[in-house]
Amino acid sequence: MKNPYDVLRSKEQELVRIRKEVEALKVVARLLGADDSADNGDNTPKMRQVVEMP
Repeated sequence: MKNPYDVLRSKEQELVRIRKEVEALKVVARLLGADDSADNGDNTPKMRQVVEMP
């Protein structure tokens, strides 16, 4: 049987990791202009061309 404190510590670390990932995704969404959808009244984000770097 696992130690409950070890399980709790593991879950807390996972929660911190997921919060960082969510923040990173929010930054990327802003950079890609996903927040511009509020301007045109619908819920679909505007699509933009992605430029690939060599």
